[in-house]
Amino acid sequence: MMKFNPLTFWVLGVFTSFQAAAQHPSATQELDTVVVKGKAQRSFSKASDGDLRDHVNLGLLGRQNAFTTPITVVNYDEKAFADKSPRNVVDVMAQTDASVMAFGGETNTLQGVYVRGLQLDARQFSVNGLAGLYSAYSSPTAGVGAAQLIKGASSATVGMDPEGAVGASVNIETKKAGNTPINQISLGWFGDSRWQPSVDFGRRFGANQQFGARINAKMRQGDTPRDGYEEDSKEVALNLDYRGEKLRAAIDGLYAKRKTTGGRARVQDIQLFGFRLPEAPDGKINLAPHWQQQSTQDQSVMGTFEYDVADRVMVSGGLGHMESRYWGNFAGIEIQDGTGKYRNANYNTRQGRFVAQGAQPMDFRSRTTSANVKAVGEFETGAISHRWHAAFDHVKRSRDHDTGTRVANALMSNLNIYQPTFAPAPTFSPTNTQGQNITHTAKSLALSDTLGLMDNKIRLTLGGRYQWLKQENFNNGKTFKEDRFSPMLLAAWLPSRDLVVYGNYMEDLEPGEIDDDTGNMNTPRVSKQIEMGVRKNWGNWVSTANVFQITRPGYYNGGDKQGRERNRGVELNAYANLLNQSLRPSFGLMYMKADVQDFPTYTGKLLTGTQVSSPRVIAKAGIEWDTPFARGLTLNAGVQYYGKSYQDTQKQYAFPSYTLVDVGAKYAWKLPKNQTVTLRGAVENVFNKNYWQVQRGRFDRSFAVVGMPRTFWVKADYTF
Repeated sequence: MMKFNPLTFWVLGVFTSFQAAAQHPSATQELDTVVVKGKAQRSFSKASDGDLRDHVNLGLLGRQNAFTTPITVVNYDEKAFADKSPRNVVDVMAQTDASVMAFGGETNTLQGVYVRGLQLDARQFSVNGLAGLYSAYSSPTAGVGAAQLIKGASSATVGMDPEGAVGASVNIETKKAGNTPINQISLGWFGDSRWQPSVDFGRRFGANQQFGARINAKMRQGDTPRDGYEEDSKEVALNLDYRGEKLRAAIDGLYAKRKTTGGRARVQDIQLFGFRLPEAPDGKINLAPHWQQQSTQDQSVMGTFEYDVADRVMVSGGLGHMESRYWGNFAGIEIQDGTGKYRNANYNTRQGRFVAQGAQPMDFRSRTTSANVKAVGEFETGAISHRWHAAFDHVKRSRDHDTGTRVANALMSNLNIYQPTFAPAPTFSPTNTQGQNITHTAKSLALSDTLGLMDNKIRLTLGGRYQWLKQENFNNGKTFKEDRFSPMLLAAWLPSRDLVVYGNYMEDLEPGEIDDDTGNMNTPRVSKQIEMGVRKNWGNWVSTANVFQITRPGYYNGGDKQGRERNRGVELNAYANLLNQSLRPSFGLMYMKADVQDFPTYTGKLLTGTQVSSPRVIAKAGIEWDTPFARGLTLNAGVQYYGKSYQDTQKQYAFPSYTLVDVGAKYAWKLPKNQTVTLRGAVENVFNKNYWQVQRGRFDRSFAVVGMPRTFWVKADYTF
């Protein structure tokens, strides 16, 4: 058994490899892909058989076969979502990939992920290659057929969300009708008393089965395991598609609405406390009152197409629009002291030491229109093959935020985090005060050429994206424009079919922040990533390793760029398919050092130190076992370890490390006339660990949410 320390991680990051999170030949894994010409190859390894798992969508670079791409990609396919029965997309990613932490998800109302220590909100996800059309604040699952997590400053490859994609981008692919009819009805129960009926129907029509229709719908309603935290969720997804000889087209409609009561119990601005955050209370304890409510609603419609112009040229594109709303009331939580459990751990939401808190009503609306057109082709010049890509993207997002008057002392003062008792619901004023009223517009033109050298053993991709940004602040009439070329350099060396050495240099351009007090806009920021890695297929197991560095400029609150934050890390991953493909273990580890240099803080100071709320070590492992003693029974387990991180850049106070363990099972049996019944169940956080789920904000702001307690769930699917 090899042993690793932080120094050998850096050496191994260039010369050896491990690859992430596979649970089944069609489940989650860390995939990395580049196919330069011809049809995509089938699986490279017995550890990853199945075409669905082996394909990813890299936007500008198109669909590619998993393994040989010079970009680190993780693919979550439809089976991965079915087996985990998630309540949201972000928790699936966080349970399996070591470079990912979720914020929100099951614990809160707002949802997104941190990838390699950098934040990506749900509103920055793409759908079928169209930026920003997934969801503004939540992460519904009804229409999700697959999700690709593309790591790195990737706007040059996947197009640019109006608000950037510094540490990663996510592309959601919607469910489509398959070659065989889909008839499934399901009933799930998620602790404490949430019931979830759902349906999934799909058909193909026409003489050549060229027309398809698939509809998914689910409703989940009831109490969560946290006291006073209830959920009412409704999701519907409809896909209509056409598969012709040369033309493939689809129309998607997505609707999701989620209402929570007793949600968003987030502790604010911990970096300013001057003491260590007290021990996390029991996950059943709610720091927010039941009358604190938030609702999110998203409605999207889009059309996409692909057309084979010639044997070696294809054009594709799409157009879509999303209307989103987030409304309700919430209060930021400020802890007053932290000297011991069950005493001196009081908190409130009144006028505090740092910022006026109190509960506040809000009504946030956003509208996003997204369009693109792409082309791909192939040709040769002598012994060199070329695969070229071109793309034009246009995305526009408007955000209109209205708020009401804060209600001071809405939760009562000096509540104890271990035994809170709340005041009755206050009376809120109408949400008629104008907050943000801005529009982001991002247009871009991207070109790339992948050269295949030495019989395609060396693949070099040169290209980039020219971007035009426009920000309009309608509160003060100010407009800011910027344009810039973001280069992209990707390289892969395939000395043999089962070994890939790769590297990349990519950039991301994100709009400047708007100061909430002055309305002034910062200039756009350019983030840069350098990554090197190796992947190896050993037959029935696959390993990958990579090293990366991402740098991002800092900024003053309402001023120009100042200082930088830098994340350097190593990722090691492995997955296997053993014992005649009945045992499927996976392992992933990320070691990352996140620093800030001359970086502006929330209070306007400049500091050099450690970035807040960024664990140095994250490790995750999972296993699935098809039992020999009960045909159709599969047992599974997963472990997540999050190392300690810090409340403040000077490392005076630390968030403690914690480990979560999940166990589950699946049992499927066939009935006559092609009927199948599948039972799934799991226990999440088996040992009922009390922990703080850490989060980050702008500048050096650090937040925390109480992690969810032990949660039981069961789900039955009937297919006929």
